[in-house]
Amino acid sequence: MKQVNILLKSNGELKRIITDKKMSVNEYTDILNCDYIDIKGLKLDELNLNISLVFDDEFLFTDKAINKKASVLFGYKQHEEVLCGDVLVQKDIETPEGIIAVGFNEEEATVIEAYIENLKYEHIKFIKQEPCAKFIPF
Repeated sequence: MKQVNILLKSNGELKRIITDKKMSVNEYTDILNCDYIDIKGLKLDELNLNISLVFDDEFLFTDKAINKKASVLFGYKQHEEVLCGDVLVQKDIETPEGIIAVGFNEEEATVIEAYIENLKYEHIKFIKQEPCAKFIPF
């Protein structure tokens, strides 16, 4: 079955990536041009849809540009943490093994693309948070 994965580029452009199966970690890192990924599940109440944002886990240590639309989706207005670089948007589904991120069907992709295109962020001043690491001795 065809799945539509939505790549939200840091310049605001949306690109569809069509697959016929769930993506592997290697496919994620190739698409996002990174070594490690992180996945954040979110609920879009307005659309009654659970989504995941897949992004570079080490973006704070790079010179990748702030992804304003992805940051708004991520909840920047609530916690003031941005996402940088390209971000993949997928749908969360519940399976017997747990929740997994997969592509959207055609109708869902059209709806989520319109939602993303209409995100308002022009009045928001985005600030990239400083990277920090905290080591906790055992």
